[in-house]
Amino acid sequence: MEVTNHSEENSQEEIKFEIIAKVPKEKLQVPLDLYGESAAMETYVRIPFLLIGVLFLIHNIFLAGRSYDYNTYENIKNIEISIVGIIVLAVFIIAGIAMSKNSAVKKELKEIAKRYNIKTEVVQEEFSALAVHMYGGRGVVLKK
Repeated sequence: MEVTNHSEENSQEEIKFEIIAKVPKEKLQVPLDLYGESAAMETYVRIPFLLIGVLFLIHNIFLAGRSYDYNTYENIKNIEISIVGIIVLAVFIIAGIAMSKNSAVKKELKEIAKRYNIKTEVVQEEFSALAVHMYGGRGVVLKK
């Protein structure tokens, strides 16, 4: 795969990625798919925080500033804490899944670097550029 860049002077500069030249497409597609799934999960993490904000507004509009007897107050408090607890648990589950996918991406990339004799830094930079272009997100950082 070659990326062609058109500059203002209409000269063409070809940028060739070493990982695209050396690594078979099927081997490179596995970490790309995992990265895409991981990047898509960022949206799912935002939803629970939006729900917490909505619950905070509902609490302030309908419940705050009113007086309730002790049993009703305890029931309201328990229900609110349970809902927030479920939302926080969902965030931790989503984060755990995303972290496992990121770990699998890093493992695949390290294996690619080792198998095809490409520097880890080159794999990191080129894969991150390719993955961010295709799926968005922040890219991948490989530790040595």
